[in-house]
Amino acid sequence: MKRALIVLGLLAAHNAHAQSVRMQLTGGEAYAGLPFGLAIVADGFDENPQPAQPTLAIPGATVTPLGVQPNVSTSIQIFNGRRTETHTVRFVFQYRVQVDKAGEYQVPPVTIEQGSKKATTDAARLRVGDVPTTDEMKLEVHVPDRALWVGETFPLEIDWLVRKSPEDQQFSIPLFADDKTFQVVAPPNTNPRQAVPFPAGAHDVTLPFDRDQQGSYTRFKFTALVTPRQPGHLELPPAQVVARLQTGDADFFGRSDSQLFKAADVARSIDVKPLPLANRPSSFAGAVGANFSIATRASRSVVQLGEPVDLEVTIKSDARLDTLSLGALGLPADKFSVPPDPPAGVLADDGKTKTFKVSVQVVGPATEIPALAFSYFDPFKAEYATIHSEPIALSVKGTSIVGAADVVGAPKKASSPKASETDDVSLVGADLALSAPGDALATPLGGTTLWALVLILYLAPIAIFGVRTWQVRTQTEREEAGEVRAARRRVEDELARASTAPARDLATALPQALRALAKALGRSAQDDGGLIAKIETEAFAPGAADHPLPASLRADADALVRRWLDERRKIPRAMIAGAILLAIAWPARAHADASASIDEARAAYQNAMAATQPAQRQQAFARAQSAFAAAVDERPDAVDLLIDWGNAALGAGDLGTATLAYRRALAVEPGASRAARNLAWLRGRVPASMRPAEGGAAETLFFFHKTWPRARKLVVGAAAFAIALILLTPWSGRRRRWQIIVAIAPAAIWLMMIVSIALERGHGDDAVVVEATVLRSADSANAPQAQSAPVPAGAEVTVLERRGGWTDVAFANGATGWLPDGAVQLVSRR
Repeated sequence: MKRALIVLGLLAAHNAHAQSVRMQLTGGEAYAGLPFGLAIVADGFDENPQPAQPTLAIPGATVTPLGVQPNVSTSIQIFNGRRTETHTVRFVFQYRVQVDKAGEYQVPPVTIEQGSKKATTDAARLRVGDVPTTDEMKLEVHVPDRALWVGETFPLEIDWLVRKSPEDQQFSIPLFADDKTFQVVAPPNTNPRQAVPFPAGAHDVTLPFDRDQQGSYTRFKFTALVTPRQPGHLELPPAQVVARLQTGDADFFGRSDSQLFKAADVARSIDVKPLPLANRPSSFAGAVGANFSIATRASRSVVQLGEPVDLEVTIKSDARLDTLSLGALGLPADKFSVPPDPPAGVLADDGKTKTFKVSVQVVGPATEIPALAFSYFDPFKAEYATIHSEPIALSVKGTSIVGAADVVGAPKKASSPKASETDDVSLVGADLALSAPGDALATPLGGTTLWALVLILYLAPIAIFGVRTWQVRTQTEREEAGEVRAARRRVEDELARASTAPARDLATALPQALRALAKALGRSAQDDGGLIAKIETEAFAPGAADHPLPASLRADADALVRRWLDERRKIPRAMIAGAILLAIAWPARAHADASASIDEARAAYQNAMAATQPAQRQQAFARAQSAFAAAVDERPDAVDLLIDWGNAALGAGDLGTATLAYRRALAVEPGASRAARNLAWLRGRVPASMRPAEGGAAETLFFFHKTWPRARKLVVGAAAFAIALILLTPWSGRRRRWQIIVAIAPAAIWLMMIVSIALERGHGDDAVVVEATVLRSADSANAPQAQSAPVPAGAEVTVLERRGGWTDVAFANGATGWLPDGAVQLVSRR
């Protein structure tokens, strides 16, 4: 196909500075239904000011300006000692053009102006070609089959199915074309190689794809996040894709002919409804979706009048929050001063959590940062909803100091304690001592060493028991095997002598040896095929006293012996249980060096203990908690490190994280006294109805069930199994009664260890509420509260189900309800 732009508009403005402009087609050829590029190149203008991009209107086409690209270059030439400097200025004005039908289109003249300088292109004819269709590929765009709301983000799925490897693909998705009507955002992409650019208004959006097989087609599934910006009924033309496909067989070098083909979807329509004005809350800032939650956290709880407080607002939902903005905080102006500009949120990796940080200045006396309201429109219920965060206790200008007892969710006291006493009194009874230096990274016996030891304790006695049992049961068979070996050696000796000794000397010895071997093998001597008779005949033949037995007879005798041995009865042997070598690859978990984080954490912890101001102390504890948490991520099985993390969280007033840390420490080593003591102290602060039941049948019957770590139970159980099996081994040929009686005790110990480990595995759904949260009666932020008071941080629950960003939990008293996923952390790291 000839170049699509038949006539380029060329016009040089004949003035003193020789301005000129030209129009050119960019990106190859132009095809109907697919966007292509046009550029206007202007030379001879000044570098400043930059000329405005002119309007390009092509009848029958949609033209989108893409901006101007300046290009300034300077060249210096020295010839015969003369220096010549040339300064070149070029402006390239980019346009994206799309037409629906093939044919010729008239491009009108375009004028570029810069002050008194001006240049105009000539009119041009633009030829747009058409591409044949093919069954080798298909295109399908899936839009919601319901009416949408302005601001509602929905996933748009595009399925591209091909039978041959495509090249130079170009997509045209009409819904992407108008960025004033729809906002198009690409979801996160973890593999840059699996992404394709799509034209979207004045820019491109790169969409990741998944690849699978659909019959004879390879399907590429793209997903875009689309948000309607304007209401109305939209009729969308069919989406198209053009790609170059192979049309012939590949030659010796792998090259083949190819041709452009296109595939088109059907026309689609979308209805977008405006958000209702009735009952719109004043705090509504455009959020559309369902299952939102809000949480706030302040950088400190004690301030002087006029000082700032960093407020962290976290919004969560079960959908992506790329376009979410935070509205007005609604804080009372006589107490707090808020920056006029809305903060920019930080999106989490999964896109479903967005965090906003606002520096709020305290300008008046206050006892708390009030609950913040967050309003959103639920598109499924077609109504507005408002949720609130929890208030945060605050002390200003030397009024009552807020300690760990006054964090959100803790019961309020009748009177405020003194500033000098609150922080210490609130932690009375807790063991806040750090572990000994150097002990933080110590871990219980585990990994490859543990399993190698357990494997040896199981396999060694099994092998001894199996070998000894086999020896006892096969004693008779082994004695018979000895007779066979003796008879075989006698035959071999006689055959060796037959090669040199006269045949007559073997007339009796060799036949007798063969008959003895047959008897030892349980065979009849008549199975020799007449060989023994031939040997005897040859031995008494004339001249047998002077010549050895013929070589052919010796070979036949040797073959007969081998056949008898190969066909002898197989003696069944008892299998030796556990003697098989197990190739167990139990990779030891590679731990990064956590020493730096621990040193930082311990230093911050010591600073907190030495601080005299409650606010400074709490901030130092928070820094220690963060550093300990980083170390725990590297060494999650270090018991002392987990306890230190819990102590730092306790000092920072984060009761939920402290409870979680102690629970994880006790899961690794149930006998950890510091963790058990502090966990009991924390449980005493939780409402009685939410405290887990203490003790149980297993803990009453087995003293070790609660205090022994799992590794110790495994080793003790394996050792008891080994002792029991060695006692049951028939050392003297049969088991004696006293052996069986004595073996009962270690066997019982082994059984108790196994039962204890099995019961221990039954707590995989235990979890801790890490932040005070309202308990809902259903998995929705709009569901009624399941109880009047929020669930306090540190409450221990059992996870029943996880669904759509919500967790169904059960308390010790049997009560159940739903909490946001982020508020619940499993004790087990699975």
